[in-house]
Parts: sequence; C-alpha cells; structure tokens
Amino acid sequence: MILSTLKVYSPIGVLNRRGILQILRFNSTTPSSSTNFSAKEIETAKKWLENFTHTQIPRRLFNIDYSRSSGPGGQKVNKTSSKATVSLEAGEWLSPQKCYWIPMPIQEQLKTKKIRYETKDSGLLIQSDTFRSRDMNADECFKKLLGEVKSKIYFAGEVSQEDKEKWQKLKVVSKERRLLDKKKHSEKKQNRSKNFDF
Repeated sequence: MILSTLKVYSPIGVLNRRGILQILRFNSTTPSSSTNFSAKEIETAKKWLENFTHTQIPRRLFNIDYSRSSGPGGQKVNKTSSKATVSLEAGEWLSPQKCYWIPMPIQEQLKTKKIRYETKDSGLLIQSDTFRSRDMNADECFKKLLGEVKSKIYFAGEVSQEDKEKWQKLKVVSKERRLLDKKKHSEKKQNRSKNFDF
C-alpha cells in the first residue's frame, strides 16, 4: 500500500482512493515496545523527544576527529582540517556506557529501527564538511545524530473523544459507500446476464 496516495486520519486508519476507510494494523514491535515500560518512563521519553537538544549530548563519550575538507572554502580547505568526523567504536552504539543519555523506551525502539549512521558492527560514523569552521561541523554531526534518532521514534497518543466521534462518522460513511459499491457491482452483473437472455 502506497501511503502517499492515501489521506491519513490517524495512526491506524486511512481513506483509500475510493473513499473507503481502511484500518492499518501495526506489529507489536511497531511503533514501540512501550508495554515493557511504566507510564512514567514513557512520559519522560516523550518529554525528552520534545525538549532534548543536540547541545545536551555528552560529547566526551564520542571520538571526534578533524581532517582536510573537500567542501566550500576555496584554498582554505586545503590548509585547515575543518571536516569533522564523530564516531563510536564497534558495539558502542546503544551500549549502557555510551548511550545512557537516551531514555530506555527510546533505546528499545532504536534496537529495531536502525539509524542511517549506525555501522554494521553497531558502531557510529557521522561526518560533516558543510562549514569552514571545524567546531560548526562537529556541531552539525551531533545535530544529524539527534535528528535521525528523533525521526525514528513514535509513541501512540491518547485518543480524544472528538477523534472517537470522527472515527465513528467515518466508519458509518465507509460502510454506506461499501454497500453502495456492492449494489452497483451486483446491478452491473445482472445487466450483463440480461444481455444474453433470448
């Protein structure tokens, strides 16, 4: 199913091209294994997603290296080591010693939703040579890391009464359309059979 062609009404349902409501079912691992955690832990993780910034990531836990850049800056890129590489060794990504700053409910999701900077051996490698300043490039690496982490995480929200009523209306409309489609299809079949009667 191509979601780009569908009008999404909630995390669990869509109206398809014919206007019929379709319910999407998720695996138990998607969007999260939130049942393993308390309501307080989930709430803390949600607040972390909303408020945590890349400047709060403890940079001392990461290897930060600088090298010659191939980015913008003319001859300056050949003279200064402005390209930043932020990395973790094999097995260090999501390890308790290196990633204690990420709440456990989020770590749990990241175990099944790999980020693009994760290496095959569970390390980490992020590079940036966007800026002429090496500090700004290092800063950009941590922005990329946090942005990628946040893009992978999802927690189901509480369903409001308004949403429930909207779903009920959509369900009724969907059922009516489905019955109308069945009736039209039945009439079409009957008309075909009449054409062959002598």
